[in-house]
Order: sequence, then structure tokens, then C-alpha cells
Amino acid sequence: MQQDTQSDRWLSFALRAGLVALFFWMVKGLLVPVLLGGLVALLVSPLQGRLAPRLGRFRQFAPAISTVGVIILVCIPLAVIIIEASASISRFFARDWSNTIERVQGLLNDGRITGLLNRAGLSGDDVRTYVSNLFERVGSSIAGFAGGMVAAVPQTIVDAFLFIVGLYYLLRDGGLLLRWLLTQSPFRNEETDVLFASIQDTVHGAVLGLLATAAVQGTLTTIALFLFKVPGAFLLGLLATLLSLVPMIGTTPVTLGAAVYLFVVGRIGGGIGMCVAAVLIGVSDNVIRPWVQSSHGGMHPLIALLAIFGGLELFGAAGIFIGPVVAAIVLWAVNTRGSVPGSSLPPLGPHASQPPPSLTSPTSRPPPTSRPPA
Repeated sequence: MQQDTQSDRWLSFALRAGLVALFFWMVKGLLVPVLLGGLVALLVSPLQGRLAPRLGRFRQFAPAISTVGVIILVCIPLAVIIIEASASISRFFARDWSNTIERVQGLLNDGRITGLLNRAGLSGDDVRTYVSNLFERVGSSIAGFAGGMVAAVPQTIVDAFLFIVGLYYLLRDGGLLLRWLLTQSPFRNEETDVLFASIQDTVHGAVLGLLATAAVQGTLTTIALFLFKVPGAFLLGLLATLLSLVPMIGTTPVTLGAAVYLFVVGRIGGGIGMCVAAVLIGVSDNVIRPWVQSSHGGMHPLIALLAIFGGLELFGAAGIFIGPVVAAIVLWAVNTRGSVPGSSLPPLGPHASQPPPSLTSPTSRPPPTSRPPA
């Protein structure tokens, strides 16, 4: 009889686990925008907590007002930047570059340039052929990129809709969700509180890293544009600052566009200097973002760097935020394993030398006060 009862329990567990796995497998392609909406809700919830009391009897509209505010202040400007940047890149490479190619080839026919190429073991004909092929390949790549963006418009609309809906419902019912997670968590109250605090710190670190990277890259780009006397340096620097907020685009359209302009007008030294500046500015992203992320969330810079690149590869642009959160959860799991009595593994991380903060009482499990209100 006891064996039958145990078998029934295992069968019930397997059935429940299978149903949960089936659901997540069904919605796996739709989870990224919802997760991103949850991360934004985590950032906006303190502002909503201050807004709700001021609305009085209309406080139930606070989630809707917060959602509309995010759409107006963040989503729409970001969409406009992405569309304008893509359109500018497409127009730039859709121009007739035959005259430009002829001018570049004329520069390559210069005796001084030819002498330098010969000393480097290159021939002028080979370099001219390479430049022509390079322009053709870049044009084809840009055309393919534009075509891919057009084809992705329907999925982008669906993702935007899921992001907005997820943001609204998580702002409205985030407190209820946290209460449910607290009651269902198999871990101690203190461990669960540390997990939620770690996720919140990681999200704040990711946002601060994005803003710090944009400020540094925009400043460096503006300095380089002024240094090499590119027309409209201030406006281009401002555009580079805004583009650096867009993952996987960054300041490259501005810096490489300026380098191409300098080469075309015959300022070879300035063009080479701008190319070097473009590389340095691009590398700064891989230094500043992990450093800010690690200093704010207590994560090692190497782990933060791996989390950002791994998140980009797995989740796309949203991986800049989701990747570090996954890494924070993994580190929390390792720290929890190390704090189990009798374990030979030492605790890891910045909070290892002190016990996890107790944000709840031992008899009840209400959500911490820093979490979103119901």
C-alpha cells in the first residue's frame, strides 16, 4: 500500500512537471519581451509606489499611468532612434559610390601611396580591387540587413505588444506575484530575500552600465569628431550618444561614417585616426559596462562580461539585461549551496562574509517593503 502511494506521488509529480515544461516550451519564443517588461517593472515600481498615494481614490490607475509614461519617455524615442539610424545607414550605402570609388582609386595611384604599398608588398591593382569588392560587400550586407528588418516587423510588433502588456500586469500584480513566490519558495526566507535583492541590484547595475557606456562613448566620439574636424561634430556626437543606447548598433554608424568621409575628402591621416578612435570607442563598451555592472551588483567583472555576451547571443538585444540577471541567480544558487550546514564549499560573493539579511519575520512571509506594492 505504501509503495502504491509513493508511486502515485511520483506519477503526480511527473505529470505536473510535464505540464509545466509543456507550457514553457509552448511560450518559449514569447518569454523574452515579457521578461524584459518584468525587469522594467522592477525599475519603475518605486516611482509607481510614490505616484499611487497622490492619485487618491484613482490609485488603481497608477500601473496604467506608469506604463504609458514608459511608452512615451522610453519606448517611442528608442523606436524613433532605431528607425532613423537604420534609415540613415540604408540611405548612406544606397548612394551612388562610383565617384567615391574613382577618387579612392585616384588616391591609390598617387606616387607616395604606391611607394608605401610596394614597400608593404602590395600592388596598387590588388588594393583597388579589394576596395571595390569591399564597397560591394558592404552594400549587399546593408541591403540584406534592411530586408531582414522589414521581414521582422510583424514579430517586432508582437514583441512590443507583449512587452507593454507584461509591463502593465507586472506593475499591477507584481506584489501578488512576489507573495506567491515567497509562499512557494522551497528555500529559507532569508535566502529568498537575498535572491530578490540580488536581482534588483543586478537590474539597476545593468541600467547604470548602459547609461554610463552611452555617456563615455558619446563623449569620446564627440572629442574624436572635433579633433579630426568633421563637420557637424556636436550633432553627430549627440547622435552617437543616443545610438550607444541601442544594443548591437552603438556608435559604429557615426564613427565609421566619419572615417569614410575623411577618406573621401582626401584626409587620409584623419581617416586612419578616426578608424583607430572607432575601435577604441567600441572596445570601451566591453570595459565600462561590466565594470559598472560588477561594482553595483557585486558581480565579478569577468562574470559580468560573460553574462552580457552570453545574454546577447541567447536572447538578442534584451540579453544585456537578462544575461546578468541569470548570472546573479546562478551566483545566488552557488552561495546558497555554500551556506548549507555541513557543506565543504566556502560561500562566494560579496555577501559571503555576513549572514543574509532577514527581511521577513520567521513566522510569516510577506514581501519586503522595497518590492512593488500589490
